[in-house]
Amino acid sequence: MSSQFGFEAGFWSFLLAIQFGFQPDITRIFASGEVIATACVIVQEGLLKVYFGLQALLLTEGTQALRSWTLKDSLGKAGVPAALYAVQNLCTILAFREIDGLTYNILNQSKLIWNAVLVYIFLGESFKLPQILSLCVIIVTTLLITIDPEKHSQHSKDNGNYPMGVIYTLTASMISGIASTSIQYNLQKLKRNSYLMSAELGFYSAVFLMIKVMTEGVMGLGDGAKIFSSSFFAGFNATTLVPLATTSAGGIIVGQVTRTIGGVGKAYALLVGLLLSAIVHADKITWRLGISVPLIMIAFWLKFYVGRKPNPKSTIVGAVKGKTD
Repeated sequence: MSSQFGFEAGFWSFLLAIQFGFQPDITRIFASGEVIATACVIVQEGLLKVYFGLQALLLTEGTQALRSWTLKDSLGKAGVPAALYAVQNLCTILAFREIDGLTYNILNQSKLIWNAVLVYIFLGESFKLPQILSLCVIIVTTLLITIDPEKHSQHSKDNGNYPMGVIYTLTASMISGIASTSIQYNLQKLKRNSYLMSAELGFYSAVFLMIKVMTEGVMGLGDGAKIFSSSFFAGFNATTLVPLATTSAGGIIVGQVTRTIGGVGKAYALLVGLLLSAIVHADKITWRLGISVPLIMIAFWLKFYVGRKPNPKSTIVGAVKGKTD
């Protein structure tokens, strides 16, 4: 971690805490109610990520990284994670509609289990005792929240489908863990430029979803049928841009926090975000969820701090995906 925690580091850390703590609620409030087609939100989010990724690439390295770019190479390295990323985003937005932000943020950490196992298998990174303990704690918190009968009852009263929200979240987390491993492989082993890959992921995700929407439209199913019967922007307004912008800018925020105060500092910013989310959702905290909050904080501490050596390459994986851990 940097020896100085100045205004710049504090500014980016504050933004990261806010985004991590409140992104589920921001999306649920501004983009989940009136927008008729979930895929439309993600397509536009992907295009925004193309813009942010290319801007960052041009500012840092100019056009040098684009000179050797080929479509075949790009599809080979970014195509599969982009397809996974598109499905993950669909599951995430569906989860936002069914469960509160705090529950989502805790359940979503189960992606670290998938990522750890796959990184061990494909990249050969061994487990240390603190990391094993961290994964065990995450498993416990996932089970506590999944079987919480009070949350089931609570969300039923709020017209939410808690079991489906849990399923969507765990599915998104699993896909996220797989996609993160693929991205990490490209960054570490194949030396892919992180900003270029971020733009590629956003573009190909948007393309995959557009193909999905057009196919559904022809068949009269799902989002495609909704769009064909109304319009691509049905239900959109000025506020819909809020979650799109905050999600798309997430990668830049993660990258800046990592640059100014390192991976450990990033972990502390995420912990602050989790605490803020817990405060906002205090009226919805059951005893199982209440236990899960400090447990997941302990898991963060074990994963990011205890016995962990800095790994600059792995810290930019979240920045490439535009997600936080």
